[in-house]
Amino acid sequence: MTDTPKFKIQWHEKLNSTNIFLKHELLENSFDEFYVVCTKSQVKGKGQGNNKWESEDSKNLTFSLLLRPGFIEIQDQFIISKAISIAIINVLNRYKKGFCIKWPNDIYYQDSKIAGILIENSLIQNRIGTSIIGIGININQTNFFSDAPNPISLKQIINSETDITKFLAEILTSISEQYQRLRNNDHTDIDTEYFNSLFRNTGTYKFKDEDGLFKASILGISPYGHLILQSSNNEEKSYAFKEVEFIL
Repeated sequence: MTDTPKFKIQWHEKLNSTNIFLKHELLENSFDEFYVVCTKSQVKGKGQGNNKWESEDSKNLTFSLLLRPGFIEIQDQFIISKAISIAIINVLNRYKKGFCIKWPNDIYYQDSKIAGILIENSLIQNRIGTSIIGIGININQTNFFSDAPNPISLKQIINSETDITKFLAEILTSISEQYQRLRNNDHTDIDTEYFNSLFRNTGTYKFKDEDGLFKASILGISPYGHLILQSSNNEEKSYAFKEVEFIL
């Protein structure tokens, strides 16, 4: 066992993107692991691909965390996404049961999205050098104005406001617990917990790929993070991110 990590937290009134800010800072500074950049107002939050993250000023939790997981090889990098996703839903489920992970790493409550994760890794030979974990969680916002189809906040779910600083501390503690599991090479249990926490992990649902709509069930997740589906005609197919879409 190792000691609980000490997070160094830097708060900002406003940033375009915590991930972009932290990446630029790393060009000039060699921060220790567990350095955290938070902002009360993120005006150009990044999501996966070209997606944007909407966040009302001082209402939500938006931050980026620096990890240096040199013990993880390139081909295993999706395990970081699994561990971070588990860490977040473990905290949210303390407030109300029913949170899940929509592949690859969106956090859902029923059919609505409460949180998103953007992980940007840099490589050193065949291992992960640095991992910047960007996390946005809707906490106290109740009005959403972007074209995102299904946002929801913790306040809308539990009908009360949550102290954002306290919630951040809970999330960071939970991340440190999951990170220790990564250090202990506890990949099998993390894989199982991730799959058991997946959105629509049982049953048959509608999906859409380049060939159109189809019905399928989730068979599993490949070691590279691909979604493995079994269609209604028993055909198995593996999809990388953005190659298939859940129909909500």
